[in-house]
Amino acid sequence: MDLLEEEELMYHMPEDVYGVTNLPPLPRQMLRTNKGGGWRRVQRLMFESDKQCFDILRMNQGTFKNLCFMLRQYYKLEESQNVYHEESVAMFVEMVAQDLTVRALAERYQRSVDTVDRKLDQVLSALLKLVADIIKPSIGEFTTPSPVLVNNDRYMPFFEDCIGALDGTHLPVRPPSDNPEPYRGRKGELTINVLAICNLKMQFIYAYVGVPGRAHDTKVLTHCATHEPFFPHPPDGKYYLVDSGYPTRTSYLGPHCRTRYHLDQFARGGPPTNSRELFNRRHASLRSVIERTFGVWKAKWRILDRKHPKYDVIKWVKIVTATMALHNFIRDSSDEDCDFTYWETINEYEHHGDQAVEELEHTPYLPSGDRAMDIRRDAITERIARGSRLPY
Repeated sequence: MDLLEEEELMYHMPEDVYGVTNLPPLPRQMLRTNKGGGWRRVQRLMFESDKQCFDILRMNQGTFKNLCFMLRQYYKLEESQNVYHEESVAMFVEMVAQDLTVRALAERYQRSVDTVDRKLDQVLSALLKLVADIIKPSIGEFTTPSPVLVNNDRYMPFFEDCIGALDGTHLPVRPPSDNPEPYRGRKGELTINVLAICNLKMQFIYAYVGVPGRAHDTKVLTHCATHEPFFPHPPDGKYYLVDSGYPTRTSYLGPHCRTRYHLDQFARGGPPTNSRELFNRRHASLRSVIERTFGVWKAKWRILDRKHPKYDVIKWVKIVTATMALHNFIRDSSDEDCDFTYWETINEYEHHGDQAVEELEHTPYLPSGDRAMDIRRDAITERIARGSRLPY
């Protein structure tokens, strides 16, 4: 039987010993006929075809084994007498990777719905503990230039103090029935707003999940930067790249306004024609790391694309956050991941949306405009213009 096929279930009808078929039918009883089928499924994923493991769990065999070990060893994921922790992790990862219901998982793994539901909650709890350790800046990340910059003369030395990019994205949500309107965003769809910061290696270093979709990105950033204790403020002199939807403020470098910016505008209208457009072109290309990070994250976990999530807001926020932890864990793995490899090659990521830690001393977030950052942007613009021998 192919690994992707669901295990067959048999229904048994009590029959009259004389073969009488016109008697009223008795209630049918569903019997699971493949005891241990779930564990055998996991064994095939772990030790047979690495391609099938990746197709189903969206990670390589080595990465999956390391994930299981870490959740058990460091985050106290327990196993029961009948369900090993590897099977529990496989069920959760397959759920978010393939957007499966609990009932579908119960059939695939030959477990009761109650058992699957309980095991999914246990894995989710372990992953939420992992979040605190994996969605944050690594040691030295804000003081050592990223290899992405060092090895690319389009960005060095012009953006040498860039430590990442920041943006918001929207995910569908099932809002509270008594108060859905705050979740209705600018396009009228029911969403939550996710603020994320990534480094230049396409890893999340901060995420704030669950704000109702009506909230503007700038408001979300203002709240996080002024009230959230774990917000990773850039050290003095460093900055995040932001798009034109955010004001240019201390430690947040945006593009020149009223000037072509998004990469698809240059694709349609030709290369930059002045120094401001040249800066914006380089800025947009480097800042696209956050768009590509969102891209690989959403592509890898199909549950995020569901138009009408089946979970309430509180549990949905937990699941979304857990997928971000899985994203970082896979990116940290020593195994090459073809999803990340693909999105790394998309250097000319087109914009299709609205235009809109170490304990180091950091520059506080200032909600007002920042003339010093404008001056810094102008200085970078001049340096790029002087050093450029290319049309873009």
